[in-house]
Amino acid sequence: MQQNERSDIIVRAGGGAAMVMAALLMAGCGQKVSEEGFFGVWTVTGFTATDEATLTDEQAQALVGRKGVYSKHIAHFEESQCLKPGYVVHALGPDAFIERFGITPEALDFPDGDVTTVEITCFDTPLEEPLSLLPRSEEALVIAWNGVFFETHRKTGAPLSAR
Repeated sequence: MQQNERSDIIVRAGGGAAMVMAALLMAGCGQKVSEEGFFGVWTVTGFTATDEATLTDEQAQALVGRKGVYSKHIAHFEESQCLKPGYVVHALGPDAFIERFGITPEALDFPDGDVTTVEITCFDTPLEEPLSLLPRSEEALVIAWNGVFFETHRKTGAPLSAR
């Protein structure tokens, strides 16, 4: 892990409320989003595709208006569904972000500095296609899936089961 990265680890088992947080590898002044700030129902409003996208523009456009749901009990976006999700939170500097996603944070309208990324792990069934959440604010979230970055906006707060 590069020195400019910070790593917080959150592990949530489906029925329990276990949480483990690793010490910060390096304190950063990146944007702050609470660990559960991404919980809720999110509506896709647009997208940015990279050269590595496995979806066509038409397939990505068809997902505009669709929903993603994230809570301590479920992570769901299109055919990717996990009933026992875990969330690993990282803060990536611009270079690490480009290395990980193949696109600059600026191209996705992120401000200068570190970008918080949330990698979803699944305890019941591994996700066939990796899914990352990139919280931009309490009301805006980017979902990175199959080389496409879906811009989403909060439809509702965290589902009751996540509270």
